[in-house]
Amino acid sequence: MGRARGTLVVRRRDIDVHPRPAGGDFDERTVVPFAVPDGLVGALGVYCVNTRERVLMVTYDDGPHESDTARILDVLEEHGARATFFVLAQQARRHPEVVRRMVRDGHEVALHGEDHRSLTTMSALEALRTIRRARRDVERIAGVRLRTYRPPYGHHSTLQSLLLALAGLRVVLWSGDAQDWVDGDADHVASLGRQAAFPGGMLLLHDNRADPETLQPGQALPAFDRAAVAQMLLEGLAADGYRLVTVTDAMRDHQPVRSMARQRMRGQ
Repeated sequence: MGRARGTLVVRRRDIDVHPRPAGGDFDERTVVPFAVPDGLVGALGVYCVNTRERVLMVTYDDGPHESDTARILDVLEEHGARATFFVLAQQARRHPEVVRRMVRDGHEVALHGEDHRSLTTMSALEALRTIRRARRDVERIAGVRLRTYRPPYGHHSTLQSLLLALAGLRVVLWSGDAQDWVDGDADHVASLGRQAAFPGGMLLLHDNRADPETLQPGQALPAFDRAAVAQMLLEGLAADGYRLVTVTDAMRDHQPVRSMARQRMRGQ
């Protein structure tokens, strides 16, 4: 695999299509007819990478959780799979040993923020200060440099993402999810994750839910076994021929695909 050059900018509808993208043809769907230098599109989030190779980025948000994350790590180790964990600084401080195990096991530690507050509640400068502090603390715990950041809910402004890019953090979103932030049947959750996969895709999962106060009427916090979901999902993905890689490795080896955020703030 050669080192990819430039970034592809596409419309969101070309990522969110159903059935899922075949992979490797985003260069035919760009909003400009060429790859753009990455530094010029830092305001746009990365959703996936452009490849026909059956690689997939499995990512976890909101942790670490003392027991669930550790059991998910056991499943990943059993399968020889690599994942990216977008951790919250407040959780990392509570469970530093779990963060350090992520690093020892060869996974990528990335940043999800201090807590799960949406960046829509902050000015650009407040967001930058908060994220810098969170990054410093997580890097101290993990002993590695953090290079990617996923804003809670995917919300961010153009100015916020530009400042983050200048600070050395790529804004990373996702191309599909398993709807595992509310309770459901474990088999169904794993099936949704498998259906959301495509070559070069980025799958959003959770090893913890950090915002129980946002539950809607009729919803319940996840009570299913997250490690069991991971086991079923990884078995299904292996049967489909996927190899799991970290976000940074995927972006190193393939062209990142960027697009507009799922929700943006105006006027900042």
